[in-house]
Amino acid sequence: MTVLIPQISAGAAEPLLAQLAQSSLADLDPGDELTYSQAITQPTGGLPIADVLLKQLRDSILTAARKHGFPESRPTSFLPFELVVAEVLAGWEPLWQADGVPSGEALRNDCWSFITIVVLPDVALWRWPAKSIEGGSEDRSWKGRMVGGSRNTFQRIFRRVMCLDRGAEHPDRWGLIRDLQEDDFSAILERPGLSSNRDIAVSLGEEYIAMKQRLSQLSAGRRQDVYRQATKAIRAYGVVQPLDLMTADNRTRLIQAAFQRYESELTAAPPSNPESEASSGTDAQAMSNKKPPRRSLLRRILQGG
Repeated sequence: MTVLIPQISAGAAEPLLAQLAQSSLADLDPGDELTYSQAITQPTGGLPIADVLLKQLRDSILTAARKHGFPESRPTSFLPFELVVAEVLAGWEPLWQADGVPSGEALRNDCWSFITIVVLPDVALWRWPAKSIEGGSEDRSWKGRMVGGSRNTFQRIFRRVMCLDRGAEHPDRWGLIRDLQEDDFSAILERPGLSSNRDIAVSLGEEYIAMKQRLSQLSAGRRQDVYRQATKAIRAYGVVQPLDLMTADNRTRLIQAAFQRYESELTAAPPSNPESEASSGTDAQAMSNKKPPRRSLLRRILQGG
């Protein structure tokens, strides 16, 4: 049966954020009071969540935070902490149906507002300290970390679990979440056409990591250029042939071919003497300097090129 998680609407969250921004971490410890009078549950079938389950979630994430410096200090990188949070969320039953599919509650932004503001406000503020702007109001980007949505402190980690879980049978199940960086997650998860299917997102994440290793001598910006161009080609191909209907092998080959195409273009050696080639005036030389026409991505894959 569905476990109903309390929800806080955006309007009800607004006054709470002002209090949150002005409070110390010690003052934000909710203790055993994991409730809020204006929180609601959806009038659907299911049972309201038991307090013990909310306490279980808080205790697990709080333990991880303390190992990374909470509340006295903040680590240089939060990725190791967020990896543990991902594992906690993957095992917290109210977020999942029996078949491993996310529950409807897990997909509601307002539920994540409740989890962040009521259950784990001190951890959220430790991760994302409040920043005031002119006039004393809170920065809009910080508010996005507190209320539900794609940038929410914990919801964004849950999205990583949904999209980048290699599967319980994999010997390194959470390797993608461990090895990808913050910008990498954004690059993958902010493209719904690719990240909405876990198999596609995992294949994309695997090739992204492989590409970064192959081009480790290049700057992050140039590697990002390869990724952007490759994903454009993959999404364009998906318009013709839905990627989720392809076999796993063909989909992997498609993604690899797209990356390798743009890697080759990026790392291609320049002409040995470009000035002399540019000054050559014969038609034959001009024709020889032209790049061969690009074959379609599908044709290159079918022909093994």
